[in-house]
Amino acid sequence: MNLDPDFELSADMRLLELQRAALGLAPPTPTAWQTRSVTDAGITNDPEPAPAARGAVLNVETVAAPATGVIPGAVVTLSLSIANDGAAAAAAVIAAVPVPGGATYRPGTFLMDGRDGGEEAAERFFGAGLALGEIPAGARRTFVWKLGVRLGTHPLLISPAIRSGGAAVVGARAIAVARKDAPLAAFAAELERVDPALYAAKPLIPVEIPVDALPVEDDRPIYELDAEEELVFEAADAALSSAVPPRAERAVPPLVEPEPAREPELAAEAEIEPEPEPEPVREAVVLYGRFDRATLAFFERVFNGSKAPTVLSHCIFASALACATPADGGDPLALKAHLAAQSQILHRAQLHERLGKKEPIGEYAGELLAALDRIGPAPFLEPAPIEDALLLATELEEPTRAVLAKIAEERERWDFVKARQLTLALQAQRVVASRANDAARAALENALRVYAQSSMTTLQKLFVRLRIDRTTGVLFQNEPSLDAAARALLAALGAAFA
Repeated sequence: MNLDPDFELSADMRLLELQRAALGLAPPTPTAWQTRSVTDAGITNDPEPAPAARGAVLNVETVAAPATGVIPGAVVTLSLSIANDGAAAAAAVIAAVPVPGGATYRPGTFLMDGRDGGEEAAERFFGAGLALGEIPAGARRTFVWKLGVRLGTHPLLISPAIRSGGAAVVGARAIAVARKDAPLAAFAAELERVDPALYAAKPLIPVEIPVDALPVEDDRPIYELDAEEELVFEAADAALSSAVPPRAERAVPPLVEPEPAREPELAAEAEIEPEPEPEPVREAVVLYGRFDRATLAFFERVFNGSKAPTVLSHCIFASALACATPADGGDPLALKAHLAAQSQILHRAQLHERLGKKEPIGEYAGELLAALDRIGPAPFLEPAPIEDALLLATELEEPTRAVLAKIAEERERWDFVKARQLTLALQAQRVVASRANDAARAALENALRVYAQSSMTTLQKLFVRLRIDRTTGVLFQNEPSLDAAARALLAALGAAFA
């Protein structure tokens, strides 16, 4: 009979052990190169277990259903799993999955660990990030939500961003949901939109605004913009990227060089001096606005009261700061009528909120009454000052006029956000006529620039929130940094009156 070699070796080893035990000898110490362990039943070939991980390791997995071939109107279900496969707890875990361009979040579908997560948690999850706290070793957190596919050609890119203090993150890769007849390679990565340099003329004069209340630039979510959303952001960028420089740097008419002195000549030979050429007439689109003491007192009660102001309060304040009157006093563009109608719409939204009505925000967009396509340069006229009021002004540069003309061509796409973009483009930039000294004027113009910058940041946040909640509920949230900028501006306005 032929025995298995391994069986023969096992029998010999066993016999050797019995002989050593009969002689009273200790069993041999295994050498370092031996890879087999001897047991009572023989030799086993089990490898030594791998050392366990000592830290926290977050394993992230993202799944989309369907994952390809979606068409406009389709619903995509997304799930995100975060499992701690390490040996230690993962602390301070933050999860964020921005809503991609070409898709909208379906309210009420956000689930955390199989339960309703709430719209407030969904906003943070799709925005700056949702704080999950600590995930113990071996634990798992799951998230499920649904997106509605909109018109477009780009695939939907789902980019999870998972952060944790001291924990390794594995598998947090972006996945692409391809549209029908669209290749996945059509989209490589999403772009983070960064605000342009605002009012880059000279260093700002310090304004008493708490440092921790200023807007943080890196808390904006990363998301793709479709064609319609690009138009919205272009309007805000152009409205604030070409501001009128401060008073000390404004363009002045060129000086006429004096002619060199002539030698005395005889009267008969004297030449007739030519008449001086007229100075060129400056042309610009400059609009003016009136801000009186009664308006100042009203907004001081709004922003300095016991109740915190809301985003809607700032929308109304921006309408009061908008400039719509040309130097000649006429209104060929109907901007004054448009701003008056928008103010009534905003006050109606405030009244409905007090009555407990939560209407779609599209009901408060109104209509575009102004003829933006007729905006063009005109001779610059410096108006006369007015009594007991400040005369503010703004100058619309060419980039701003181009974007406003584009909006005017697409009136059917007018909405609440574009209405705020127009108001922001018309916001006052400088003081034209005031009895205040130069220091008070400079402080006021600086406060106007700071408030415009903060308003732009808030408007971009509002644009993101509207992807989740399309009702007027987003208008009654608080923005502490914008409140601080508004109070500083009101203080500068009061100083200019004083």
